[in-house]
Parts: sequence; structure tokens; C-alpha cells
Amino acid sequence: MNRPLLIAAFGLVIAALAIGLNYQSMLTEEPQPASVASEKATPEPAAQPAIIRPDPPTFDVVRVNPQGDAVFAGRATPGSTVVILDGVHEIGRIVADSRGEWVFVPDKPLEPGRRRLKLEMIIGDADPVASDDQVVLVVPERNKNIAGQPGNGESLAFKISPDGTTTVLQKPGGNGGLKLTVDAVDYDEDGQLAISGKAEPDAMIQLYLDNRFIGHARTEADSGNGTGPWSVKPEVKVKPGLYTLRADHVDNAGKVLARVEFPFSRAENTTDLTDKDVIIVQPGNSLWRLARSTYGRGVQYTVIFEANKDQIKNPDLIYPGQVFKMPASQ
Repeated sequence: MNRPLLIAAFGLVIAALAIGLNYQSMLTEEPQPASVASEKATPEPAAQPAIIRPDPPTFDVVRVNPQGDAVFAGRATPGSTVVILDGVHEIGRIVADSRGEWVFVPDKPLEPGRRRLKLEMIIGDADPVASDDQVVLVVPERNKNIAGQPGNGESLAFKISPDGTTTVLQKPGGNGGLKLTVDAVDYDEDGQLAISGKAEPDAMIQLYLDNRFIGHARTEADSGNGTGPWSVKPEVKVKPGLYTLRADHVDNAGKVLARVEFPFSRAENTTDLTDKDVIIVQPGNSLWRLARSTYGRGVQYTVIFEANKDQIKNPDLIYPGQVFKMPASQ
């Protein structure tokens, strides 16, 4: 995406006019009229201070246990008030500490349902500053999974950035004890990839597509369970087709400490599907992402689920190579 850059240069030119005066005439020079002698230059207006917009508030942690008890945490300007919103409904508010960190625990368990969370930061009398990211949170009914089937009641939460990058904050089943995971593989209509996951804090993660190096990232601080998030947006663009994606955790000498490898298929653009169309499932097109790109709303993933019950046992467990019918939105 081209971003024009406008550079304005201002020059201040001060001219000094030297007039030769005759020493003798200066001694006999008549006094200047008072109106001339007292004339002063008009003072320059004081420069207005630049308005600095504070960094928007962020979500770092969203966790909900099977009983609906939730914990939200993130960062904001120190001393500011952070308001957690479910759409236009306020869930609660908290003041960020001196380090700019905030943690909020609702008084009551969250009711089952789907939510889109966002933040507003209040500093004095200034206009509220909204978060750039939003979090999609799916809380299932008690003792069921997010598809409404019998399960352990674990929730799904993922953060969506303005560029479409997805970061999974909580997923049903957790990480299964793995210290390196690839949680989301996204791409846009041009094939620009965005890949994210978790690993040990301060770990170096290297990514490969069909054994070709495509980028690296260092894991952020511990998010509370011994791992931290990482994300990579490689410059490489992929055409529709089947690939092998690999993530390596390496030490300073390049030795591989942990590895995750799986097939990844980029499908054709799915934005113009009709009820006669089908789609080949792959990691980049989760049910939620398919519904969002096809119907405009991720919560309509149930439309796809209902049309493909014979193949989908758990919406969080779909696999590359499955062929789904994509019906018209209801």
C-alpha cells in the first residue's frame, strides 16, 4: 500500500541592511520624530505547541474459564482510565498503574454468547482514545463447546488488528503442553501472509514456506502461562496452492530447539461465493474468517457449520483438504 509522504520545508530569512553613515553628519543630525524613534517591530506570535496523541490502549490478555470468570489485561497511558466495552455496553473500567499496565476482573461471570470487545482510554477532559485492535470473544454455554455440543466450556478469544492480523489470546484445549505453536495463518486477497503464535519468552522464531526462509520474529514477554506471543508479516506473497509451513525456535547458534510443521493451502479468493460454491479448507480460512470474508460477519460461522455438520465435529478443529459448502447467508 503506497503512502504518500508530504514534506514541507520552511525557511526563515533575516536580512540585515547596512547603511553607511557620515560621521560628521551623524554628529549634527537632527533628532528623529518621536513616532519614528519609538517605532518597534510587531512581535511574532508565540508558536503553538504540537498536539501529541497518546498511544491507544491495548489488550494483552483475555481469559475466561469454563465457569465464565474472566480476566482482562493490557496497557495504556499511566494514570488513564481504561473502559472495556462490549459493543456500546460498558463491561467495566479500571485505572492504569504507573507503568501503564491495567488488569480488570468482572464482578460476575460472563454470560454465554459472542462479543466484540474494544477499549476507550480517558485522560482528563480530552476526547476518549479508542483502541486500534478489537477482540472477538466466544463464551459457550456451560458444559458445552463453542459449537453448542457437549464439551468442557472453554472459550475462544482472538485479537484482530486493523491490518487483518489475528492473534489468538485463548483457544479451546490450550496449547497441549507445547512451547511453540502457530495459532493463526491469515492472508489477504493478494496473498500477503500474516502468521502468529506463541513460544517461550524472548525466543527467536524463524519461518519457512516449502523450506524457503520467509521471516523471523522474537517472542514478547510472558503472557502468564510461560509463553509469549510472536507474529510475522512476511514480504513474500503466495499464490493459490498447497505449501508446507514451518516454524523453528532457534538459539543464538542457530540450533533448532523446537519445531512446528504442517500443510498450508491458500485457496482462491472467497469474497464472491454463492450458494453453489464450495471452498477447500486450510488454516488461513477458519470458520470465523470464512464467515467474515463471505458474509461480512464472523458470527455467522454457524451458517457454514450447519451446512457441513457431516464433516465438522468441532468448529475449532477443521483441517486442510476438507471441502465445505458455502450457502447463502441467512
